[in-house]
Amino acid sequence: MEESEVTTVITGGRALVGPNLEPEDEATVVIGDEVILDVGPASDVETPPGAMHVDATGFTMLPGFIDSHVHIGLADPIEVVGGGVTTVRDLAWSPREIWTASTESARANYRGPEILAAGQMITVPNGYPLRATWAPEHTGRAVRSVAEAREAVDEQADSGACIIKVALNSSAGPTLGAATLDAIVEAARARGLRVTGHVYGLDELQKALDAGMDELAHMLMSPESIPAATVKQMVNQSVTVVPTLSCFFDGDQTIAVDNLRAFLDAGGRFIYGTDLGNEGPRPGIDPREVDALARAGVTATDIVASATARAADYLDLTDRGALEPGRYADVAAVLWAPGGEPMELTQVGMVWRRGRRIR
Repeated sequence: MEESEVTTVITGGRALVGPNLEPEDEATVVIGDEVILDVGPASDVETPPGAMHVDATGFTMLPGFIDSHVHIGLADPIEVVGGGVTTVRDLAWSPREIWTASTESARANYRGPEILAAGQMITVPNGYPLRATWAPEHTGRAVRSVAEAREAVDEQADSGACIIKVALNSSAGPTLGAATLDAIVEAARARGLRVTGHVYGLDELQKALDAGMDELAHMLMSPESIPAATVKQMVNQSVTVVPTLSCFFDGDQTIAVDNLRAFLDAGGRFIYGTDLGNEGPRPGIDPREVDALARAGVTATDIVASATARAADYLDLTDRGALEPGRYADVAAVLWAPGGEPMELTQVGMVWRRGRRIR
């Protein structure tokens, strides 16, 4: 019998329950058939006969984290899921590999995170990431015209893309022109997809905003403070930021942290993402990312929300992101308690993915 077919009862610990992440000090979580069967105060949850019991005393049970910016081909999927991340969104990889990996990851018995994918990053000839050492061949899709740009969007959408990613990195070569970027956004809208971007330079950020892009795949990559008027425009246009602060270093990270703080203070929305595969991030709930988010003024509870309920809502993943009956039993037990220090979130003790215990 598969482990996910055995009813598991987790007791003795705390839990953040439901999409509002309500804290419950003495919680019980019942898992069966890949999903959460029941969750709530221990006094209110019935224990099915014959269930396997797991003691989570000292731990807080959270929904498995969603990392909304990875390059999974540069990471060990087992380390990722063992570190508490049960879903990832890959933001550019070779189509020869990523679509197979994404399909395989949807299996309940896959020993890694489920992989959502953007497919190729749309760019121009000689633009980023075509010459980047980290990127395998065909990670970028160069377009030479508005017509080719629309074709590139359709290629990714037809393959199963969850979002369209563009490169606007003026430090690494030429970038998409305004008319081409407008066409990409329009074509993505026609396919029901958002557009995210790797953006370096204030001019490129303004181009992205003028085109109506939905998301920044990183906080602004260039070491420049974003003007208050631009921050206001980002918020007014409901741009979502995936900070990936752990891929910045030294003074550049300080500027990125300050930019994120200004964006959040103005009412901006972010979801958790690390750029895993880059030099800085580590598999699982990443200590460098958590530390940098905390320095930007983000509370531990909001870090959890950004990687669970909020991310699931933004990504239209109604089957995960909360400890709630009927959702996937993606659970991470961490040595953190509500009100505790953010870095305690990175102390992962147990993990279930689709009801199967991974750690």
